[in-house]
Amino acid sequence: MPQMMPGEHPIRTARQHWTIFIGMAAACIVALVVGVVLLAVTPGSVAGHSLHDVKVFIGLGFGVVLLAIALVRWVQWRSTSYMLTTHRIISRRGVLSRYTESIALDRIQDTRVRQGLMGRILRFGDLELESAGRDGAEVIHHVNDPVGLSRDLLLAIEAHRTGQPLPPGAVGGPVQGGYAPPGASGSADPGSFGPPPGYSQRRDGV
Repeated sequence: MPQMMPGEHPIRTARQHWTIFIGMAAACIVALVVGVVLLAVTPGSVAGHSLHDVKVFIGLGFGVVLLAIALVRWVQWRSTSYMLTTHRIISRRGVLSRYTESIALDRIQDTRVRQGLMGRILRFGDLELESAGRDGAEVIHHVNDPVGLSRDLLLAIEAHRTGQPLPPGAVGGPVQGGYAPPGASGSADPGSFGPPPGYSQRRDGV
């Protein structure tokens, strides 16, 4: 979890949808089938010398390479996240070198969701963020439930702008009371800015 600023609390964490693995999985399956076929049609011996051990070694090496590719892609997916907090939206990615970028809620001017037919069925798509001081939109690609993330983002922006608590259950399912910004009516501690007891952070695509 990225380091929070004073009074900042996480609302929702999103990841890319699992369908990003479909292309890689299909390519690995095709490569595996082709490798098995090539090993099957390769002669078992040449000039009286058995190639059985060589074919087994090549097959195992090929399998290890495919497994390593799949593992690296999973680690890349796992290390990429988008966290919505009470102050900003934070994008984090990278395995060996970590890259973190954040956009303050009060700088976001507009949001757009782009979904194709399959995206609407499986609930994935792109979320575009227009923010002040930036050339072009910041795009969150292939994210899980972009409509829900956009809705929660707009609610958090409105709560941050007006200093009013989110409606009960507005973010992350049924939540009793929502979180209350400093000085909001009904807040137990005017100086606090956090979720109420029992609030559970929502994670997408995990």
